[in-house]
Amino acid sequence: MILRGMILCCVSAGMVFAAAPVATHGAHACVCGKPTAASYTWDFKGETNNTFKTIQDDAAAVRMHAANLEAYSYDLNVSWDSDIEELNRVAEAVDDLGSRLCRLEVIRRVDAPWQRKEINRIARTVQLMADNTEDAITFGNTHRHETWLPTYRKYTANLYNEARSLAKSAKEAAAYASTSKEYRTLRQELKVPAAS
Repeated sequence: MILRGMILCCVSAGMVFAAAPVATHGAHACVCGKPTAASYTWDFKGETNNTFKTIQDDAAAVRMHAANLEAYSYDLNVSWDSDIEELNRVAEAVDDLGSRLCRLEVIRRVDAPWQRKEINRIARTVQLMADNTEDAITFGNTHRHETWLPTYRKYTANLYNEARSLAKSAKEAAAYASTSKEYRTLRQELKVPAAS
């Protein structure tokens, strides 16, 4: 259930699934719905900011599982079953990130420019994470007793670094959004003109 070949707003985000023993699920679509009455008053920018916070949590989960995978690769007593458990958790978290990204792609047209820039960064990083997860699973399925090899370690190290980077940038985006909202609220309460 790894996100692959992500396509921007209003089209299907192709989902590719890893080789056994990782479970597979059907693809889900990322499509724009018809506007409703609530669409005209919905706080899409606020939803985007909240999604940044959730993405930070998902990325932290991937980072934790990737750290476990890195540790396992140095322990010859750890079986491939332990790795595949962690990789399944990574795949689930990356799939969750793909779902959140799908929603961000649908509403990006009403987001602020800085939010769209962050969505682009998230999309690139999630794609890299999906690629490395799939590569780690493929490699492990064919080299079950050789997860100590540098190739496998590279995939897990990349996952860790990408997850860390994503968690950091999503945290910074959420902090910026919170600070900006506070600034606007204070400016309105103090009746300070925007140009000041």
